[in-house]
Amino acid sequence: MNRQLIIRICLILLAVLLIFLLWESVKDGSDGVKLVFVILMGGLGGILMVKFFIPWLGDLMGEAVFSSGEEVEQDSMTKAAACIAQGDYKGAIEHYEKMLEDKPDDPFPVAEIAKVNAERLHNPQAALQALEEHLQSKDWPVDDAAFIMFRIADVHLMHRHDFEAARDMLEQVIGNFPNTRHSANAHHKMSEIEQMQYKLLMDQRTKAGSSGTATA
Repeated sequence: MNRQLIIRICLILLAVLLIFLLWESVKDGSDGVKLVFVILMGGLGGILMVKFFIPWLGDLMGEAVFSSGEEVEQDSMTKAAACIAQGDYKGAIEHYEKMLEDKPDDPFPVAEIAKVNAERLHNPQAALQALEEHLQSKDWPVDDAAFIMFRIADVHLMHRHDFEAARDMLEQVIGNFPNTRHSANAHHKMSEIEQMQYKLLMDQRTKAGSSGTATA
């Protein structure tokens, strides 16, 4: 029981006790005094209802509806993080898969599965398979679809060093979601890829030149 809830309960109990004591003091008085007392207590009761009881009831209903799923998700995330810290990457994937079963419309778990496969297990192909199957499984909202497509591009770029495949995925983002921030981000990412390719080409030429000089 949290502190705020305890305070609310104590205030309500004190108010009830005060009403009881006041009633004891006026119950033998005249009808006019009793009427004034009832009006005052009715107003006080209404204030207490609006100020404390109704918000408390809303909190209880909100917790009943939402807390269970959030606790399950938080528990799975905590366990997955613990598995990663212990080097149990397969176990981490299992916990993310459990999250995915509970919330199939959330792209976050599959992105984490792909991340573990690519970064920890050094299996970018498994990462791509998870992402691509998830992307094709349904018609996603724009933000979720773009999120998954960017993750696919990242795997191609960072873990397979496949510039063309990454660029192809970004072009799909641009084509599917024109005039959106996702399209703008994809254009920016493609510029970064061009810079990376140029740097790689220059490094290769430098190495080739150094090797030729050394041979001569």
